[in-house]
Amino acid sequence: MKLHATRTRLVVGAATAALAATAFLAGCSDSGSDDDATPTGTSAEVTSGTDEEASGKVEVIDQTHLLLATAQDTLEARGLTVETVDSTGQGRTVDDPTLWVVVAQDPLSGEVDAGTVVTLDVRRTDDPAS
Repeated sequence: MKLHATRTRLVVGAATAALAATAFLAGCSDSGSDDDATPTGTSAEVTSGTDEEASGKVEVIDQTHLLLATAQDTLEARGLTVETVDSTGQGRTVDDPTLWVVVAQDPLSGEVDAGTVVTLDVRRTDDPAS
């Protein structure tokens, strides 16, 4: 009986999650109105990104103390080029960016041209902190 109750809870939980996802996606859908050029739920950051793309400038965001995988995704999504440097000076190759953390960044922040190289100094998560 206990196994049956657990399965029932799992099925109900999965159904609830599916219903919530459907409701969320329905709220994100296009209303079909062509006279409203502004999408529902547009944030200032999205609008800002569009302005940046038009000007060819993008904002660099500080990615220090984050996993390299997250930092790369964030910076590349903004149209920047990412290069990594082993902060220990050993010249190790980054095979798995989820095992590395950003300890320094150049440039750290500010507005730059799209395509600008952002250099991330990284160390393995299992390296001793300096």
